[in-house]
Amino acid sequence: MIYKNPYCRKIKGSYTMLVRCGYCKTDIALYQKVGKGRLLRMYVERIIQSSVDLSGKPGTLFCPNCNQQLATRVTLKRKDTEAYVMVRGAYNTKLL
Repeated sequence: MIYKNPYCRKIKGSYTMLVRCGYCKTDIALYQKVGKGRLLRMYVERIIQSSVDLSGKPGTLFCPNCNQQLATRVTLKRKDTEAYVMVRGAYNTKLL
């Protein structure tokens, strides 16, 4: 099931990226990436849609297919925003 993110807003200068599970290759989220470099954090306001319900649940992000942990949800102090800190090697990305 695909969930639209109610907190999503368009980011200027961003490009769309598909985030997949690194273990079973299941699509996890469509994300708006800004800048070059690897995906280290997924900000909740930049997620367009996902296969996991993101409606304010604290805790971790698990793959809906194989139940592997992909990320941990944190609140960043500097920007006071919600983000998922990604576990390295547990996900793959693809530019769209």
